[in-house]
Amino acid sequence: MKKYSKEFLRQLYTTMLRIRLCEESLVEPILNGEVRCPVHLCSGEEAVAVGVCAALEETDCVFGNHRSHGHFIAKGGRINAMVAEIYGKETGCSRGRGGSMHLIDPEKGMMGAAPIVAGTISLAVGAALAYHIRREKRVSVSFFGDGATNEGVLFECMNLAALKETACCRMPAGL
Repeated sequence: MKKYSKEFLRQLYTTMLRIRLCEESLVEPILNGEVRCPVHLCSGEEAVAVGVCAALEETDCVFGNHRSHGHFIAKGGRINAMVAEIYGKETGCSRGRGGSMHLIDPEKGMMGAAPIVAGTISLAVGAALAYHIRREKRVSVSFFGDGATNEGVLFECMNLAALKETACCRMPAGL
């Protein structure tokens, strides 16, 4: 079993806590109607975003879903820009036009989020294919929920990834 340094574990915990506190700070403004866009919190799912993003390099990219606050923060997106986006401010990461479910920060590798079920799976596979063609040692990740496992695009993308043997899309042994 690999041992991790206390500092690394502290960083993971701090990022998870930062995500949780940020989201909890949104609950009251949502209930009071101060936040006017639909918001889906990722409370309880922080470890997934933090664990996956901790394994990535800065040049790797992620694509999120309708609960992407954690993905955005874990990949290094600026919390102020995310909150401004949720409030519809011009200083938001999508200039206040995308809301909670359309977060983006390409400089940090957060290539975007979309609320469509399974909507970013094909985008992540396309990015992986581009990296593969350009012989770049980069990874793309699509975060999606269990609803996406019933969408044809998931299986189509898995098939394409298997055919092209893109490094970040290889199926685990035994599947």
